[in-house]
Amino acid sequence: MNSKDRKFNPDTVEGEFNVVAMWNDVRASRLIAGVKAGIFAGIVTQICGSIFCMTKGLDFTIPMRIMGLPFLGNNAMTYGGSVGLVVGLISFFTLAIFLGTAYAHFTGVNIKKGLFGMGLTWGAFGWIFITCLFMPANRNYFAAEIPRGPMFFAWLIYGVSLMSVSWFDKETTRTSY
Repeated sequence: MNSKDRKFNPDTVEGEFNVVAMWNDVRASRLIAGVKAGIFAGIVTQICGSIFCMTKGLDFTIPMRIMGLPFLGNNAMTYGGSVGLVVGLISFFTLAIFLGTAYAHFTGVNIKKGLFGMGLTWGAFGWIFITCLFMPANRNYFAAEIPRGPMFFAWLIYGVSLMSVSWFDKETTRTSY
């Protein structure tokens, strides 16, 4: 079979799946699924972080307050204060929704093995770029000395929890018509 006998398929390039064509095809239902998956993964991550803090004898709201550090400084971590908790949760879930939407857009498939691997990769890259590069660049994060080890596992939990995009995508697509 020569190249003239093959039929043109815009989803493939030289017999391989065309990822760029998939990325250019923005589906609203997939983005909505990404928002839902980001919120779900954020909730799972916050619960796991709170449980970890309680096992270490720390305040269970610490994971919820960490993202308030750039905006409120050390006041975000004040025990009993609700402003740090609210600002931290709002900024955390804003980031979680953004990353969940980007994950949903760039994965584009609902295959569990692929989503699991991509979730681990997404979590590892989130840990590298946000925890190890961006957070130390902010003086308040640097001064708080947030341990990177537990943050690595928090990012992996977040990334793997993003696999829920498969379920949310099926649910959103099924109820959209």
